[in-house]
Amino acid sequence: MDLKNTARKFISFPSDSDEEYNGPYVVRPQQLDFLVRVPHTFKDAAGYADELMQGKAVMISFRSVDQETKSRIFDYMNGVSYVVRAYVSKVRENLVLYTPETVEVERQKRKTSLWNR
Repeated sequence: MDLKNTARKFISFPSDSDEEYNGPYVVRPQQLDFLVRVPHTFKDAAGYADELMQGKAVMISFRSVDQETKSRIFDYMNGVSYVVRAYVSKVRENLVLYTPETVEVERQKRKTSLWNR
């Protein structure tokens, strides 16, 4: 099962059925715990940071918070990511993936066909 299908089990993307997925993929997982979180307050970010520091990948959906809280959580998680040398990847407008240093994340190149030229 790939990252896209795993994330879709937890987060619904209403208009994704027609789109081709071009988001990040986990390329070289070892023993990887993948967590999907939906924060409701800034206090939730401390737990997500702890999970990231324990070597778990954390995908955060910001759909349930206002813009100010989103910015605070985003800044906090990016600071933690910098300290622990984690990777940060924007998946969608309100969906961000944080992966530990031991996991490579690579975007799939857009496929082109002869029909789309």
